Amino acid sequence: MSLKILTFGYDACHRWAVMRFAGFRVDECESIRDLRQKLMASTDVDAVIMVEDIVSIPSEAIIAAKSYFHGPLVLFESRCAAENEHVFDLRVPNLTEPSEWLQRIQAVIGNYARARSAKLRN
Repeated sequence: MSLKILTFGYDACHRWAVMRFAGFRVDECESIRDLRQKLMASTDVDAVIMVEDIVSIPSEAIIAAKSYFHGPLVLFESRCAAENEHVFDLRVPNLTEPSEWLQRIQAVIGNYARARSAKLRN
């Protein structure tokens, strides 16, 4: 079963192609409105990933993700420190090798899935 990822931000480093090659289903959101609509319409999203390569992530995008999604929120960091870094479940530093960040993303998704499963059992 492949993991479904919603993405937000400009992917200058071609990370989405790497994720697709690794078996992820990647759905790119072109705007905050698009992100919000996809989150409200879908129940099978495993993570939301945002990229801060060129510009900062708008706070409205983070608010939309936190309001409509109860799973991991991942940030691919730029060279500068993120303003809202505390709201992300995983922050991937600039220039991290794909083999490392792919494992870290899968781990954070797995942790959320186990926590959700344990919560349902109780």
